Amino acid sequence: MAEAFVEVLLQNLSSFIQKELGLFYGVNEELRKLSSLLSTIKAVLQDADQEQLKEKAIRNWLQKLNCATYEVDDVLDECAVKAIRLQEKSRRIGCISMPSGFTLEDLLFRRQIGKKVKDAIRKLDGIAEERLKFHLSEATSKKRLSTTDEVRETGFVLTSAEVYGRDNDKRKIVEILTKHVDDFQELLVLPIVGMGGLGKTTLAQLIYNDVLVHEHFDLKIWVCVSHNFDEKRLIRAILEAIVGKDINVSELASLQSQLINLLRGKRYLLILDDVWNEDQDKWDKLNALLTIGSRGTSVITTTRLGKVASIMGTVQPHRLSCLSEYDCWLLFKQRAFGLDRKESSKLVVIGKEIVRRCCGVPLAAKALGSLLRFKSDEKEWLFVRESDFWNLPQDESSILPALRLSYFHLPQVLRHCFAYCAIFEKGSKIDKEELIHFWMANGFISSEGNLEPEDKGNEVWNELYWRSLFQEVQQTSDGKMLFKIHDLVHDLAQSIMDDGIHATKLEGGEKISTSRIRHATIHAEDKSFLAFPKSNMPYNPSTIAMYGSLRVLIFCSVQLKELPSAIGNLIHLRYLDLFSTCIESLPQSICSLQNLQMLSVEDCCLLRVLPKHLNYLRNLRHLRLRGCPLSHMPPNIAQLTHLKTLNKFVVGKKRCSKLSELRDLNLQGELVIEHLERVENHMEAKEALLSKQNLHSLALYWNHSVLCESSNDVDLQVLEALEPHSDLKHLKVSGFRSTSLASWMRASVLRTIITLYLHDCKYCLHLSQLAELPCLKYLSLRGIHVEYIDSDVESGVCQLIKFPSLESLEMCKLPNLNGVSIEEGEEQFPSLHKMWIENCPLLTFPRLLSLRNLRILKCSTMTLASISNLCGLTCLEIGNNKELTSFPEVLTNLTDLEILRIEDFSKLEVLPNSLASLTALKSLRINYCHQLESLPEQGLQGLTSVRKLSIGCCDRLKYLSKGFQHLTSLEELEIFGCPELVSFPQEIKHLNSLHRVHLGGLPMFHSGEDTVIHPEELVFWQLPEALRHVHNLQSLSVCRFPSLTLLPEWLGELTFLKELNIVQCDNLASLPECMDRMNLQSLNILGCAILEKRCNQGQGEDWFKIEHIPKVKISQNCDFLSINLSSERFSSLRRFHL
Repeated sequence: MAEAFVEVLLQNLSSFIQKELGLFYGVNEELRKLSSLLSTIKAVLQDADQEQLKEKAIRNWLQKLNCATYEVDDVLDECAVKAIRLQEKSRRIGCISMPSGFTLEDLLFRRQIGKKVKDAIRKLDGIAEERLKFHLSEATSKKRLSTTDEVRETGFVLTSAEVYGRDNDKRKIVEILTKHVDDFQELLVLPIVGMGGLGKTTLAQLIYNDVLVHEHFDLKIWVCVSHNFDEKRLIRAILEAIVGKDINVSELASLQSQLINLLRGKRYLLILDDVWNEDQDKWDKLNALLTIGSRGTSVITTTRLGKVASIMGTVQPHRLSCLSEYDCWLLFKQRAFGLDRKESSKLVVIGKEIVRRCCGVPLAAKALGSLLRFKSDEKEWLFVRESDFWNLPQDESSILPALRLSYFHLPQVLRHCFAYCAIFEKGSKIDKEELIHFWMANGFISSEGNLEPEDKGNEVWNELYWRSLFQEVQQTSDGKMLFKIHDLVHDLAQSIMDDGIHATKLEGGEKISTSRIRHATIHAEDKSFLAFPKSNMPYNPSTIAMYGSLRVLIFCSVQLKELPSAIGNLIHLRYLDLFSTCIESLPQSICSLQNLQMLSVEDCCLLRVLPKHLNYLRNLRHLRLRGCPLSHMPPNIAQLTHLKTLNKFVVGKKRCSKLSELRDLNLQGELVIEHLERVENHMEAKEALLSKQNLHSLALYWNHSVLCESSNDVDLQVLEALEPHSDLKHLKVSGFRSTSLASWMRASVLRTIITLYLHDCKYCLHLSQLAELPCLKYLSLRGIHVEYIDSDVESGVCQLIKFPSLESLEMCKLPNLNGVSIEEGEEQFPSLHKMWIENCPLLTFPRLLSLRNLRILKCSTMTLASISNLCGLTCLEIGNNKELTSFPEVLTNLTDLEILRIEDFSKLEVLPNSLASLTALKSLRINYCHQLESLPEQGLQGLTSVRKLSIGCCDRLKYLSKGFQHLTSLEELEIFGCPELVSFPQEIKHLNSLHRVHLGGLPMFHSGEDTVIHPEELVFWQLPEALRHVHNLQSLSVCRFPSLTLLPEWLGELTFLKELNIVQCDNLASLPECMDRMNLQSLNILGCAILEKRCNQGQGEDWFKIEHIPKVKISQNCDFLSINLSSERFSSLRRFHL
């Protein structure tokens, strides 16, 4: 990693000398000497980078080098900042160039810089001298990689007697090779792609040795390619694999001729293992020879690089996933215990915890299992469990050396960028844009030709993704790109990160130098301070100036009310994020941060004003203001000419912050403009020039007060003037007062619009022109008084297909809405599959054959009755009705319905018998139906496909139903918050598919279930005995039963029960005696004070009953994180706040 940063520093030095800044500060010769020293050291860094893995002295030497280079970088930065300030001073007094004279302050600065440069030369002199004792060679990258070739050589013979977890992968590929290969006209090339250590070679060996493959192909060939993709070498290797002897021919033409003769007319399988070649021409030359085989000839290539798969593959690559934890454990167990070693129960528990750290990577499981093969001491196993991977003994077959191969194949510019990813926590979702900004802040990437730094960062990110170092990429609804790093790849990054990542608490701690800290994140949740490079200095707001080398400073949801003015002394700071803090104002000193590239104050809900001289931040590229209640913008925002992101602009009153400030800014991404009612005329709006090609999202807000007297015509004129470019993807208009939309809101301009929000535009009467938008997928309408979305009266639209691409439609508070379209027909809304309707009392549904998902709240009886027209529904959620006592028979036509949720019908007394017609139903949920007393026996008869039944907060529910016997597919039963429920039907014993039961907040059940029991009459409470006969039950959860004092002994009869969760049962005095005989795999006891004491490990009276269970968690705290926010019950969650 050191080599990458030295390269960046040399570029900075060169630029500094070329700009003659060295001459200006009187250190030109010294800077040239620094450059020479760094070039001398750089020559051996490739070798040192690899040798440090073996010699700690070299690792220490590299760390010293990093310290020295950071100091040089800081000195150059100081000079650059001083130069910018002098230029700014000259500009203000009207000079063209820097002032020729020096003040006393300037002379002192020159002296100080001279001393720092000389100190740096002295340190680097010593480091350059010290390198000689390590005898490091000035080896090229090619020479170094050739040494790894000798280690990395594979063959087709399987070295493992048993391979776990790859049967499905093998089956899919063998099926393509033997059954579907004739479907392809050209040579079939199937890449197997995955990170190092996943078992790509092992899978290829399984395929090569498969019986069906052996019978199907005339010829099988295995070649280990590695990084040397030389045509002549590979032809010779293929020939030698075919004939079984050395080929001594050296001429390429002769080799080609022999290969053609041997392959012509034969159906062969060629495995090209471990390919790194990214040169299309090299592959094309070899590929031309391979097509000589007969139809059905196939090539399988294994690679870590997505780019290789893209170059070589003729079909979609097979992306190899991680092993399941179970398969990983089998592999680990095979290596750690072997066939003849007794498995100690304590070592098994520790071993399973070690396997979890392997994260499904077979090479890690094999390596750690082999490491523990002859170790029987529990302490030795615990040491491995607690140690970082890079601190464990390594040989060339271990996981980190295998992964480091990926690192050594990275170009220099990528190495620092990859290693920096160690700053993120394992398993966390990483924001791609944020990571790129971090790289920029640390100087790892910069502009290149016409490429902006952000574009260069995007290239670097894509390259790392193609090399399988990033995974699980997803795009959020607001356009953010998130991804993860595999835990073992994270370990690789951390093993390379010379100074490590360190987290310490804010309180206390030893005092050490903070001059080298370049990245600091302060988290509110645990008051932790994450710093890079490593530091044990606790964070204190009053000492922030001590962190003089900071490039990145992040406050995340911290109760920070003000920033100290000393923040202005952090002259190296490039990235400042104050997300969701409590600051009410920013200090004026922040405007002296000449290097600042990113300033984020998003969700700072008390911040109303930005500093007056924000325009001094001439290098600012990204200003994030979303979620701040700003009253206006600071003056002269237009002077921030490098600004790329300004996600919020607030129009000011009178002469303050006019839209014309946006005219010359080359903005990209998202832009929200607020208080458009302050725009006095359309000419002022026209000056904003919103036809900026890099904007993909635009939101326009009018905030009209009741007393506002501005004309509705002005609103329309302003909206007309704010016409965006034609490649806009997302548009929101809110508070707009006019009867019609702008003329540009049609297909000729909004040709690529995907999402469109029209909120609180209550005067708007016609929306028909939206029907022609060809790419519109999501439409949200709120607070509009239209009668139809597509009335086809004013628009003149004559096309047959309306809303051709619309997939999701949300309509809320549309009091006059009669229907979605004035015309009915199959050509209307052909792609619509999801609707969310709320408070549209006059709405009736037409036939919408494509609609699959409907959520409807505050609906009238008329609206509810028309649901029967939607016969293609697969998911229906109905809620928030305060009037209906009985449910209308609207379900009969919904024969494809799979999910039904009925919630918040406060007066509903009975469910319809037409439930029985829902023969495809898989999930039924009934919540907050306070007058419901029982489930309809007849209505349950047709629900033979239901897999999950959830009933909650039905205050008067007394009985379930004997119709339970018809729920023959039921797998999961959840009942909570039904205080009058007194019985479970005995018919539950017939449900052989029932595997999971969750009981929460219910009264407990007396053993005589045919009698209604009142709490004051009971001495003992227990679980419903009907569960005793659910013999296939695998998971049981008992939550929030304060009166529960014991669990029944019949739990021991549930032989398939694997998981037991007991939560907030305060008076549960002990566990049943049967516990030590049960085959439980997981036991969670949360918020049960008495049990927690009795089950204390090694000491509690009940510990002996549960010590055999592999996974036990006992805590007084009921973890919030145990709530699965991704489950279907939170599917409509829009905002979540703690």
